[in-house]
Amino acid sequence: ARAEARRLELWTYGSMGIGDPYLQRWGGGLRASWHFREGLSLGIDASGLGSWATQELVIAKRELHARVLESHERAAVAAVASIAPIYGKVALPGDALVHLETFLDAGLGGAFTETDSGRGLRPMLTGGIGQRVFLSESFALTARLGGNVYAERLAVDGQPTTHAMGFWTFQLGLSWYWPQAKEDR
Repeated sequence: ARAEARRLELWTYGSMGIGDPYLQRWGGGLRASWHFREGLSLGIDASGLGSWATQELVIAKRELHARVLESHERAAVAAVASIAPIYGKVALPGDALVHLETFLDAGLGGAFTETDSGRGLRPMLTGGIGQRVFLSESFALTARLGGNVYAERLAVDGQPTTHAMGFWTFQLGLSWYWPQAKEDR
């Protein structure tokens, strides 16, 4: 049986941007979620990111004179709801049972961003799909593939404009559940 109901989950993770030819993103974060019942939680996610120009960006700007709209998300905070519609067990050799759970999440919050024309807090949407592998009643290895989209303010040809900007990330970390499950006490 899943043992998440009426428990706090703290998920600490490392984060890596994927699929962006111009910026490499690396960072980390912490999500605190309250599980109201099995497979349903609400929480707060706070993360920070560093971003670095790739060789493709340098070449595009220098040789092709491309106008690439660069937006660097430095930090983000979001309220996140999560459901876990798929869960089960896998039997390993030696009669070990591993509990698995697939979850979907969506959130609303703010991203602190920086561009050539300034920095500020921008409204943000986030969403993703993830997998938990329970190592015990109190710990799980958690991986997530997700995206952030935010309303960025930029200067294009000297004119202020708003663009939807976003990126994909892969997150991997350890979840800790508290208090301990009744079976552990």
